Amino acid sequence: MRLAGLIKPLRLLRVNKTRCLLSEQHYATKAEQEEYAFNTKEYLDFKKQLRQLNVYNRDGHTCLQVDCRLCERLPAAARATATTATASRSQGPLAYVNKRTGAFICPNCDVKVSLTYALEAYQTVPPSGFRRLPEKSLEYATRFPNLISVTADACEALGLKGLKEAQLNAIGAQFEPEQKLLHFRLRNASHKIVGEKVLHLGDRSEQTFQCSSSSGLLIHGSGNKTKAVLVSNLLDFIVLATQNIETHCIICLPYAMQQLPQECLPGLERFKELVFWLHYDATPSWDAASAFAQKMDEKRCLLIRPTETEPAPHVALKKRLNIRHILAKATPVRHKAITTFNALRNDILSELQNIEKVNGVKWKRFPVLNKLLKGHRKGELTILTGPTGSGKTTFTSEYSLDLAMQGVSTLWGSFEIRNTRLAATLLRQFVGYPLDDKLQEFDHWATEFERLPLYFMTFHGQQPLKPVLEAIEHAQYVHDISHVIIDNLQFMMGISSYRGDKFWEQDSIIAAFRGFATKHNVHVTLVMHPRKERQEDELTTSSVFGTAKATQEADNVLIIQDKRLTAVRGKKYLQVAKNRYSGDLGIMPMEFDKDALSYSSSVQSAKRRREREKTSLTES
Repeated sequence: MRLAGLIKPLRLLRVNKTRCLLSEQHYATKAEQEEYAFNTKEYLDFKKQLRQLNVYNRDGHTCLQVDCRLCERLPAAARATATTATASRSQGPLAYVNKRTGAFICPNCDVKVSLTYALEAYQTVPPSGFRRLPEKSLEYATRFPNLISVTADACEALGLKGLKEAQLNAIGAQFEPEQKLLHFRLRNASHKIVGEKVLHLGDRSEQTFQCSSSSGLLIHGSGNKTKAVLVSNLLDFIVLATQNIETHCIICLPYAMQQLPQECLPGLERFKELVFWLHYDATPSWDAASAFAQKMDEKRCLLIRPTETEPAPHVALKKRLNIRHILAKATPVRHKAITTFNALRNDILSELQNIEKVNGVKWKRFPVLNKLLKGHRKGELTILTGPTGSGKTTFTSEYSLDLAMQGVSTLWGSFEIRNTRLAATLLRQFVGYPLDDKLQEFDHWATEFERLPLYFMTFHGQQPLKPVLEAIEHAQYVHDISHVIIDNLQFMMGISSYRGDKFWEQDSIIAAFRGFATKHNVHVTLVMHPRKERQEDELTTSSVFGTAKATQEADNVLIIQDKRLTAVRGKKYLQVAKNRYSGDLGIMPMEFDKDALSYSSSVQSAKRRREREKTSLTES
């Protein structure tokens, strides 16, 4: 097996223990495998075609709703008369066109294609090469065949005071006695079962299983409600669903706060108001609500910010707080203008009571960085520089791998080295030793590595800014990317339409990434070359190539200082030269382990400990 198989194209979903990779057999034609990148002209052409054919269509919050013409579910007579029918009402199954990505999704027949392919189907006379897609079965086969109604013992194991088994059965819960878990079905926008979500009663862990182009939601409530409360775990869902809240549907997200697939959005179209009441039990999820709100249309989104008086629903129940009162205090995710301290009061209190989560994700391999930077936060811009050959890419690989192993969804843009080599480096750092002589272990470690939320852009060499930003925005929307790495920025210079001033060009690129990080709440790490300095001189923030704009815009400036070639006892270390969050500056020694391609002291300590244990066993 070649290592190139590890490289996942941007259009493929990541694999983890709760999700199955889409099979290539799911796609009917090569045209369906096109990238779902948004194209304004195609979208306008598609709407124009709908108007000409008088096909039902309606603008929703995130999707354009249309009658599906790709599947064979409609009888031939109905398809023939649909083009002359009034566009004021739907004639059959509804399909959804995502306004951001252009993906054409029909939950009723399990079709997901590019807008280009869908446009052909809506033409009066489809092209000769076009063929209608066959109807697909959406009968999801459960992994738990021994499900029964919820028992009193299962209800008691949840630990929710006053909860009865009849209440759990009424909201669709089932019990698996052998594995001791509660089971719920996930449904798409057409109410088809497309997956399942389970809660293990022993350790309260959750798992989600879906093997379809659709991604379902767990929804409790009647179909005429226009308001919904979104929660991130089953325990909160159970609490709210059994409280008989008359005004809101209760929705549980499929993948907690790690990812919200675009296939879920059609199921939320009918709601005019969405309230995020999320359980902030992990650092990466601290500000996922704002990212999800951008995907769902911020104007209809409200948020219950976590404080001691407004905790997660299951905690509120335990403290005997008034759940309806808390729900009524939800505030808009986005304010048009904040002019008073009172408007910021809840945000400040929430940050003070959750200071560790506000600090960001902690590195496990680099504890010194935690002391200086406090953590890795969304919405920031980090610049990393260092002399040629000092190990900028190798360090950045491990720096990003550490975060990805903790659930930080990461997009790599490596213009200097190819993705195969980059993935090989990441895999070696993940394993801790080279696999050249242990190829029998490759399949095991490759499978484990694929579980990480890592994505790679397919660009290589010099690239203009526009397509790179478009790819990043697509990945952020579809895969909920929270960390973007550009290695390195100089490969995006010299090929734009502005060829006069290279410094002005670089400033424009940096401003674009700064704006992207702030607007989309994504951490951007830019690797940059320094100016040519004398080897004996230390690099400073002024050494970063270009004008002062780069370091002015950056929240963090990291410099690799390499003194091994200029001093007998010279060392290599990482210097935190700018830290806008806490102001703490300092250095982190960088000792390199060639076998593991690692600068982590903890990895090297673990390796030495294993070697001592191996030696001790050999001697004994």
